[in-house]
Amino acid sequence: MFTRNRPVGKLDITMTSYGFHKCAAACIAWLAVSFAGTADDRFIDGFPDIPYLDIVSAVIGEPLVFDTASGTVAEVGLQFSEPAAKVLLIYGEALGGLGWTCTKTDLYLRCIREQSLIQLTAPSSKSPNDSFILRLEPRQ
Repeated sequence: MFTRNRPVGKLDITMTSYGFHKCAAACIAWLAVSFAGTADDRFIDGFPDIPYLDIVSAVIGEPLVFDTASGTVAEVGLQFSEPAAKVLLIYGEALGGLGWTCTKTDLYLRCIREQSLIQLTAPSSKSPNDSFILRLEPRQ
């Protein structure tokens, strides 16, 4: 077994080849976990409280975001890999876990928290290329 002895300051540190590799592997694993982006920690651009879930297949264009005297208004188109009913159910559960109070119909999910209203509206047709509309506005 290879052993390396090197004085560091006034200390003498001995590290075997096995110990060095074990330490390096632990550091790499920590870095991978620390910097890996998961769907649970990402949010939709322009919507800091709306998670970017794995079922989002595309964001259509750039979000339109502007501030008004009563609060922020934002809107963006989204496409999903799941049918509309499932999308509304999954997002209702996710937003409920973030403190939003949601109501769902066949056409939309409407969620309220503090002074904000979020609405996710399903496309009117069943074409896979049609987009949902996600809108944030001040609660009236």
